[in-house]
Amino acid sequence: MTQQARNIMTESGCDLLCIGPHTDDAEIALGGTIRLLANRGRRVWVCDLTRGELASNADPDERWREAERASTVLGLTGRVQLSLPDGFIDPGRHSQAEALVWVLRRLRPRWVVTVPEPRRHPDHVATPALVRRAVFLARLRSMEATVPEGRWWGAEPPGDGVEPWIPEAVGDTCLPGVEPDLIFDVSECWAAKVNALECYASQFQRHPERHPTAINDPDFMVKIDDRARAWGRRIETDRGEALRMDAVPVLNDLPSERWA
Repeated sequence: MTQQARNIMTESGCDLLCIGPHTDDAEIALGGTIRLLANRGRRVWVCDLTRGELASNADPDERWREAERASTVLGLTGRVQLSLPDGFIDPGRHSQAEALVWVLRRLRPRWVVTVPEPRRHPDHVATPALVRRAVFLARLRSMEATVPEGRWWGAEPPGDGVEPWIPEAVGDTCLPGVEPDLIFDVSECWAAKVNALECYASQFQRHPERHPTAINDPDFMVKIDDRARAWGRRIETDRGEALRMDAVPVLNDLPSERWA
């Protein structure tokens, strides 16, 4: 790594940036981890790529109000919601990559992770590729990015969106059956995750005036809990959340935490 890259990384504006297609994706995948890190004073941001305008239930404004409440529950430093087209996330579209480049340069995250796992929904499948393209482009001085349309919650974003940025690590939510690179023990924060998900009543609660969906089926929450318990068993704790990372840790001493 060049000295220039090292200097850029020392000026980080946040510790973790979770990027997902829709509001509630970060909470589903990493709500416990977000609260855990917030409790330790880490600056955690969420970026929702779309306004969720194609959702079966609730309009974008209602979903954003729910996201604001969930952000408070999880102790987020801030949240940004872009206006990329719901259902049409495309890593090959210059405008979409440019919007995310600007966010990366504005927030200057140390870690970037995509949520939830790339499965079923086409936006979930496309998001990891879009994020990695934007991460690469964000380091190029010749790559110009203008301020994208979006709305913000929480703290004032730290950067100006202009200077190049190189995150330390990029990763994704780990699929069941795939070997994780790390597991966070989220046992102490599980109640906060559940509370954050409950903020999204329009998405997760069955109601006569709402359309039935896969995620407002009561079994969906059971699956989330079962997955967390499965990861927890891997590390001999109650519940866990797992990630796959592109980078490996660089150590100069034995870590203070126990390795599973």
